[in-house]
Amino acid sequence: MKKAFLLSFLAPLLCFSQEVAITLDDLPFGYSAGMSDSMKIVSTKRMLAILKEFDAKATGFVTPGNMSEDNQVILDLWLESGHDLGNHTHRHYNFTEVSASKYIADIDSCKQLAGEWINTDYFRYSMLRRGNTEAKRDSVYAFLEKEGYTIAPVSIDNNEWIYNRDYSRALREDDTEKMIQLGNEYIEHMKEISLKYEKMGIELTGRSVKHILLLHANPINAEYLHALLGWYKSKGWKFITLDEAMTDPIYLINGDLVSDFGWSQLDKLKKIQSTD
Repeated sequence: MKKAFLLSFLAPLLCFSQEVAITLDDLPFGYSAGMSDSMKIVSTKRMLAILKEFDAKATGFVTPGNMSEDNQVILDLWLESGHDLGNHTHRHYNFTEVSASKYIADIDSCKQLAGEWINTDYFRYSMLRRGNTEAKRDSVYAFLEKEGYTIAPVSIDNNEWIYNRDYSRALREDDTEKMIQLGNEYIEHMKEISLKYEKMGIELTGRSVKHILLLHANPINAEYLHALLGWYKSKGWKFITLDEAMTDPIYLINGDLVSDFGWSQLDKLKKIQSTD
């Protein structure tokens, strides 16, 4: 695909209004270094209040491996607050380390265990990894198509999980100074990475794309989601739904790379252009 054709396909109208859909993986609650279920519920209510304040409807992705009898009420809270939920596999396998059949079974296991809460056909790959061989990639694609799933991609990938890992450890150790340091570093990272992908989208398409932001339901976002969404709002970004973001033609281009890693949709498009 030549660059001129890609631009003509992706940029029928020049548009520079910045839009972003909020998605959060690993529901009911992600890596939290020993937080009790009651603390996870409190943290979830805080995140939901923040989303309501910013009038942002999110899509969460459920991983039943994180569910317990006491914390599954969190999924009720997300639905009661008007957000959508999708499938994020049961055990959050690294797809490079398991067979396609095992991965497919894990997707189906998520449906069986969390189907009463999942209210969309969206599926998101764990770690965004779609297969390190063509056979594995294509086997899961065929399964998803047969079952009527829609793959939920990401345009703004980031290292939020690393900041949360260290933040959660500091939280467990009651190291307030370290938590503040990591929280501030996290926000600066998210600013930088968001501007990076906004610039990349414009360079690839000649316009601002409808972004899909990857976040997780976790301790650092319970504390710093307000600062993050506040920054987006201060820069004029509009919060949209995942359904709205998926209308952007950049998500119609597959071009998935056989890789050990997960890819942002924009990184994939950049790779496609670079090989033309």
